[in-house]
Amino acid sequence: MNVSDERILTFAKALCEYSNKDEEFYNEFVRRLGGSAALYKEFEYYLDHQDFLCEMNIQGITIPDILVWQVDKFKSGIDEGRFELKYNADAMLLMAFNTMYDVEKDPSRYLENFRTVTGSDYEDKIKGY
Repeated sequence: MNVSDERILTFAKALCEYSNKDEEFYNEFVRRLGGSAALYKEFEYYLDHQDFLCEMNIQGITIPDILVWQVDKFKSGIDEGRFELKYNADAMLLMAFNTMYDVEKDPSRYLENFRTVTGSDYEDKIKGY
């Protein structure tokens, strides 16, 4: 599927710019949107409603689940002393959609991480990612 909707392209471009992603990343992201009808629909819905459709569900993982996982990874980085990390909502949103494409293509690679790798909310949690 070719992504030709100017609104989608403009939104994707803005997210990439706000996230300090280059033209190569933008082109790959647009290719991914065009390569997954479900992801495209989710992205378009987010653009139109500033909310998540959540129809795309890969073995229990939705885009908001990926966002929560990313926030937990961010918290884990702070817990480990990596204070150079800065919260960037646009980058997290962009990367959630980008990661969902990867989850769709190879869910097994992500399922264990999504279930175990988080911040430091409880003892005996598996660390690392």
